[in-house]
Amino acid sequence: MKSFYFPFLTVLLFFSCSTKKEITIVSSGEKPTLMRKPYLQMVRPTTVTVTWKTNRVSNTATVLFREVNASTKKVVKGFLTEHEGNKFNEVVIENLKPATTYNYAIYSNGYELASGEKYTFTTAPDNKNTAFTFYALGDIGAKEKWSFAKEPATRIIELAKKPDFGLGLGDIVYPKGESKNYDKHLFKPFQEVFKNTPFYPVVGNHDWLSDPEKNFEKEWALPNNEHYYSFAYSNALFIGLDSSNGGFFNKEAQEAWLKKTLIENKNKYVWFVVYLHHNGKSCTYKNDYEHVKSLYKIFENHKVDIVLNGHAHTYERLKPYDGEGNIDNSITNQTNYSDLKNRFISITIGAGGKINKKWKADPNNSENCTDGSIVAHFEHVPSFGLFSIDGKTLSFQGINSYTGKTFDRFTIKK
Repeated sequence: MKSFYFPFLTVLLFFSCSTKKEITIVSSGEKPTLMRKPYLQMVRPTTVTVTWKTNRVSNTATVLFREVNASTKKVVKGFLTEHEGNKFNEVVIENLKPATTYNYAIYSNGYELASGEKYTFTTAPDNKNTAFTFYALGDIGAKEKWSFAKEPATRIIELAKKPDFGLGLGDIVYPKGESKNYDKHLFKPFQEVFKNTPFYPVVGNHDWLSDPEKNFEKEWALPNNEHYYSFAYSNALFIGLDSSNGGFFNKEAQEAWLKKTLIENKNKYVWFVVYLHHNGKSCTYKNDYEHVKSLYKIFENHKVDIVLNGHAHTYERLKPYDGEGNIDNSITNQTNYSDLKNRFISITIGAGGKINKKWKADPNNSENCTDGSIVAHFEHVPSFGLFSIDGKTLSFQGINSYTGKTFDRFTIKK
């Protein structure tokens, strides 16, 4: 969702007052219908974007917000864009405090459409010493009668500590990534997650079946060109790539950008996480993808720690390997890693909303990995991944989306 297409529509107004003098938001015209509940995007130390969708009668978009347990309130006005016969309401809030939680309420045409204690956002930290968590899953938004997307969403809400953000590993909406299916297939099951927790997806092959610039990019506000981008959080850098439909989007430019991004940030962060849709090596029912494997040397040379993908509707964690795809056989403990020695861990988390029921789920019988020697853990269950980073320690859990139980875990201590 490229808000810079409409800069002349953006108006930011800040007003503050104590509770003794309440802010008045004047309603006018018809009350809009809320078509999509608010979701958070581009959460940074001092800014956040709040987006929601209404029917076309909306003419104004406003967010009222305050720090949790504070009395001072502020109002920010945003802009509206056409969307599938309805309207996106988008408000960019600036001048926030880092690592601070705020309550917010949304208004269209001056009518309150959503508010309450559960509508909050927390800005990112402005230092590199803050512990944080994030979740990851791919292949999410299938048709309602086939999808179990509500299950991981429910388990994420039930977590003892709310994740700071989520990563979407492609194939965000089936069958063809059409904007018309986003509400039923994704935003409805995940609405209680997205209203508090920003989500950073990448494009998958199904998302490419409809022009991403007219569909995927319309739904999101993402950095850079929205096909490939990076963002920092505490002491980690996250890099999202567009592996397209069997070959990288804008391959030469994207690869050059990837190298440049890693080189420029090599001494700035402790952890480097790359995520994309297609797998490289795999023991699932998917073939190895050479265009992903061609990046392995870059990952090794620039100290990438974790590579996440979807595509195969299952769960698979591979043993650490190098730029040539060689396993480090000196590592015998696949639960506690002390030094990856310029190797990275690749994880398939592609059962976010679909699972392959026809596949005989035995990686040892896979055509590519007859002895199972590259697999650290495999589980053919609906699932998502949960990461925690605290200084030089990264901890991971593979979580069953139906039971909420952890079926895989590992830790890296640098």
